[in-house]
Amino acid sequence: MDVNCPFCGETKGKMNLNLKKNVFKCNRCGETGGMLALYGKVYQVDNQTAYKEIMEALGENRQIPAYQRKPKAEEVKETEIINAPVASVNVKDKTYTMLFSMLCLSDTHRKNLLQRGFSEEQMEENGYRSTPPFGYRKLTKRLLEAGCTVEGVPGFFQDADGEWTMHFHPRSSGFMIPVRNLEGQITAVQIRLDRPYEGRKYMWLSSINNHMGASSGSPVHLAGRQGDKIVFVTEGPLKGDIAHALSGRTFACVAGVNQYANLPAFLEEMKGLGTEYIYEAYDMDKMLKTKCRGDYDEKCVQCPNYHRKWDKVNIPCDKKKGKRENIQRGCRKLSDICHELHLPGRTLTWNLDREGDWAGSLKGVDDYLLDLRNRGI
Repeated sequence: MDVNCPFCGETKGKMNLNLKKNVFKCNRCGETGGMLALYGKVYQVDNQTAYKEIMEALGENRQIPAYQRKPKAEEVKETEIINAPVASVNVKDKTYTMLFSMLCLSDTHRKNLLQRGFSEEQMEENGYRSTPPFGYRKLTKRLLEAGCTVEGVPGFFQDADGEWTMHFHPRSSGFMIPVRNLEGQITAVQIRLDRPYEGRKYMWLSSINNHMGASSGSPVHLAGRQGDKIVFVTEGPLKGDIAHALSGRTFACVAGVNQYANLPAFLEEMKGLGTEYIYEAYDMDKMLKTKCRGDYDEKCVQCPNYHRKWDKVNIPCDKKKGKRENIQRGCRKLSDICHELHLPGRTLTWNLDREGDWAGSLKGVDDYLLDLRNRGI
């Protein structure tokens, strides 16, 4: 249940009440806790008193007195953030390469990557590393002492003391994926998060919102050989790395189906090097069934169309329909780019049902290729 927050004064339903677990959290101000904590914070009493008053109110079947909503605090004007000009490709590659050499890959992340289909040799060749848990200033200092430049390299910025450091935080813990250009240089870094949040499994190593920071620019990643005659376009550098490792094919990897700003120049350069044909290999959400089945997300139970006898109803789900249309929009954009570059191609699909929709498993091309390998095909 989403309600207005009594603490920050938010009136757009940013506080979530989980009535099954008796917990709350405001997604705006961060206030969180259990039932007693909510009552206690609102009425400014301790948990013991909160429990007593709630039990008394329930026993007497009376209403809890209304609380006085706190007025919204005046917004403090933030200091204007000055970003650094983005460093050259050579500078970024040197700094990132040195950074990765100073880090290691945890056993947990190593096991995760092995399960995804990599061999030990392929993991080492691709250069994945776990994010550092602390010591960002010292690590940055080591890079500077090694002759690296951090100014203008996405992920680095100057803190309040004027010291160069890196933009890592607890929510960004995970393993880092080098994003490489046609020459194999590292131009950016993407992080596969250990604990996805706000619907995000990946995030760029970026410092765009910090003083003297820089944006990653969402570059296209090449997994394979430059100028290969046949190139598969998919979403996500890690997905492309896995698919290349499993098939030996070449993959051009965008961050998302609708993040295609850098794709035309990338494919044009690949064409100049010998690429002749493009396969669109985006996730099978592009063929997602749009029927309402109460399985889109946890908020389905709040939908007026929510119904448990799914075999007797045929109601379209607006959210599924919107997601499918959004992905297909990206597919059409790729088709337009290929048409403008005079590159023929086609859409690659798998795991379809009799109606021509996605059957619900093997979502990504990496999942499909791993399944083929596991079945010995």
